[in-house]
Amino acid sequence: MVPLSHHLWRETVASHEVPYEETDWFKLWEELVLARKLAHAERDGFSFNRKERAEAFEAGSRKKNKEKGDMFLDFIRSDLKPGETVLDIGAGTGRWTVPLSKVAKSVTTIEPATAMLEILKKNITEAGVSNVRVIQSSWEKADVTPHDIAACAHAMYMSPDLAGFVKKMEKNARRRCYMAMRLLPADGIMAELSFKIHGNRHDAPNFLIAYNALYSLGIYANVILEDSGYHWADENIDSAFERAKKHLHLDSTEYDTLIRKTLKRRLRLEDGVYNWPDGMRSALIWWDVIPKSA
Repeated sequence: MVPLSHHLWRETVASHEVPYEETDWFKLWEELVLARKLAHAERDGFSFNRKERAEAFEAGSRKKNKEKGDMFLDFIRSDLKPGETVLDIGAGTGRWTVPLSKVAKSVTTIEPATAMLEILKKNITEAGVSNVRVIQSSWEKADVTPHDIAACAHAMYMSPDLAGFVKKMEKNARRRCYMAMRLLPADGIMAELSFKIHGNRHDAPNFLIAYNALYSLGIYANVILEDSGYHWADENIDSAFERAKKHLHLDSTEYDTLIRKTLKRRLRLEDGVYNWPDGMRSALIWWDVIPKSA
């Protein structure tokens, strides 16, 4: 086959009017965040300001740490230099705050939810550390000074302005930024359904969107992936169906038939349980901050 010259290739493409629209990653992130916030607002018991929700979050964190540890935390902890300070954004109950406080000069932690903060403060007291400053605020409204390290683990999903979120991180980090986010499976059922229903393969804000968004800002981030994650499982098709509708933010019955057919085709029945290819795996992206000019 004779290759087309650049000029001829351009004419060929133009003559066929090939449709192509570059993805606006920031807009996609915003749309998914707003849909997620609306869905969560309508779901009873979701708010992290609810004591039972915060306690469930803390129990889940402890269980994960006990079963598989936290390779991202270990990486950040080993990367800290003597005398450095850390800014922990959206700290939750302190899964990163407390361990980092034991190797950093000091840690400033940002967390808006009162119920989460109560557990965080309890964990700080029980750990016997005195170098943690706690600020109750969203990241967008937080008044902080620059630290050596800025870190955020899964706390950016409710912030529609990803560019603003990242730029504030960079403004308040002297050396390096870290962000841990969910990584969706390439062959997931949710990706297939989301594409058919919403026109894109993302049912929620995630690493893939954020990485491309950062790249468009000129941030060439490094990536570390978890060795493994966990996969969803449901006892029956009805339970899987409700899970799918929740993640797709669907209240109407318009796509019920499509969802059920897809689940019956793709779920694997093993030992009486329906296993998904979907599940939770995370990625850590990190990059060095360009020093601010004097």
